[in-house]
Amino acid sequence: MRLTVKHEAGIAGIILLATIALTIAVPDAPSQVVSSNSAFIAAIALLIVLFGAKIYLHPKSAQSTADVFLIIAVVLLLWEVLLGKLALLDPFIFPGPTRVFRVFEIDWQQMLAGVISSLEILSVGYAIALVAAIPVGLYIGWRKRLFDAAYPIAKAVSPIPPTVYLPYAIVLLPTFAASSVFLIFIGAFWPILVGSVYGVFSIDPRLINSARTLDLPESRMIRRILLPAAMPTIFSGAMIALIMSFITLTVAEMIAATSGLGWYIQYHHQFANYDNVIAGMILITVVVVAVMYLFDRIQAHSLRWQNAE
Repeated sequence: MRLTVKHEAGIAGIILLATIALTIAVPDAPSQVVSSNSAFIAAIALLIVLFGAKIYLHPKSAQSTADVFLIIAVVLLLWEVLLGKLALLDPFIFPGPTRVFRVFEIDWQQMLAGVISSLEILSVGYAIALVAAIPVGLYIGWRKRLFDAAYPIAKAVSPIPPTVYLPYAIVLLPTFAASSVFLIFIGAFWPILVGSVYGVFSIDPRLINSARTLDLPESRMIRRILLPAAMPTIFSGAMIALIMSFITLTVAEMIAATSGLGWYIQYHHQFANYDNVIAGMILITVVVVAVMYLFDRIQAHSLRWQNAE
């Protein structure tokens, strides 16, 4: 029998509550014991609140939310039982959840500073790429001769990983932040450019022909006709660019940074602090999910006309 949304959410909630009860009632394996398990319990409670609020506020996506909720609940329970209570794997490399979430309680200030540092660099580089790539892409898509000249260059350069420019970026630019902004800009520029170009190609020719009858100036044609019509494809390229930006930023921070999310993981890896390494991975996941959720909200608002009746 197929489970309903309420049943799935209820099962997930029961599993999470059982995980809390297990954490409190059953002691961890000796190699996994920490002074306090309150951070892990608080994280589960917050998870229950967040998913409950999302199901209540967004009933149209309740099914997918319940599915995700159930998967996370099962993963947390298995993590707690197999590694926290039974310690089936090497506890040095595979810490239990109470040890990992204890790190958030201890290192929250350093983690918060890393999140702020990473998001500042990411937002600046990504914003510059948006501002530069969208108008250039629209103009290249609009001008056939320019497209024929520029496309072979873009096809040759765009597959190059932006991190290969890191040695010169560090040498030529004054700070690591400036180097990272440059790398993110390079990594995000090409997907947005390609999305903008093909956004112009995807426009219905009848729309362009109708606009030409109004004898609009070229700048106004691009701003008022091409840009709105190409927005769906531009957003597709921008999403790929955002993913590339996260990858580039993390790799750059692991190589040459003194702060940030990637640096935090690399720093603790050097000292074999795997509790901190896994906590850093979880933090990066949360930040990426939050940023992508914000991106989806902006996209849904900007393209709300697609779903208009």
